[in-house]
Amino acid sequence: HVDNLARFVAANRLAIPEAAENDPNWRIYQDAAARARAAGVEVVAIPSPGRVLRDEDIVPASYMNFYVGNAAVVVPLYGAENDAAAVAAIQALFPDREAVGLRADAVLTGGGSFHCISQQIPQA
Repeated sequence: HVDNLARFVAANRLAIPEAAENDPNWRIYQDAAARARAAGVEVVAIPSPGRVLRDEDIVPASYMNFYVGNAAVVVPLYGAENDAAAVAAIQALFPDREAVGLRADAVLTGGGSFHCISQQIPQA
């Protein structure tokens, strides 16, 4: 999901995770940030949760899958060391909304988080 990697948060402003020490995606984050900067896009670093395991498997945990509502931004949390830092960083991006962190473990089992579950559902 690209919404686990990067999110436009304003005109020409892109939020991309900054890898935690044990993050399996650190190369991807660095490459994405370098490409965005080379294209003239401002990059804002958001902490990553690092390696998050469920039943010994690495799961696609990312704070980038936040949901932006009219009055609030809901940030997924995973019980990781960077949870509070991520909420604070995302709050700084949306000063006119309240950033609220909520555990996203159950949603994550489907491979995404709050932004993913707010998307369209095709008609049968």
